Amino acid sequence: MTNWAQYRPSIAKFTPDNIDPFLCTHVIYALATINSFNQIIPIEWNDEQQYGSLNSLKNYNPALKTLLSVGGTVNGVSPFIAMVGKPESREAFIKSAITFLRTHNFDGLNLAWEYPGHNGSPPEDKERFTLLVTELAKAFQDDATENKKTKLLLSVNVAGVISTIDGAYEVNKIVP
Repeated sequence: MTNWAQYRPSIAKFTPDNIDPFLCTHVIYALATINSFNQIIPIEWNDEQQYGSLNSLKNYNPALKTLLSVGGTVNGVSPFIAMVGKPESREAFIKSAITFLRTHNFDGLNLAWEYPGHNGSPPEDKERFTLLVTELAKAFQDDATENKKTKLLLSVNVAGVISTIDGAYEVNKIVP
């Protein structure tokens, strides 16, 4: 579900209250972004309220999983580009992600970077994306082990066109 769907007119308006918690196994809430400190931040004025409403659906269906999608663009540029360039920036983002997801009761993170190495992103972002995914996966496992919690899920929006896939992802390195 998208946070901007709340602005649709009349019966097209869509909020967490419109979700049947038994219809899907997973719901991805789009969209949060990344600030200049490499931290996840909400976009809309009422996102945190919407997070609570969405995640309260798990009271009805405890098997429902929710993920927060992070990405989009800021002034036409992906916020991932600045973040992935340095190990310390990725580390700050990963720590922020775990804290943010746990604080808001999400079960995981969805990366909405369309697409590394394309759309103004330097070609080396393909490798940096791989680093981000592998570092996130390890941090999610470490967090679960250290805090005796369920491991956070990780998903990615990817391209469906083979030329973009080949240019943007090291598939053999990010898919177990």
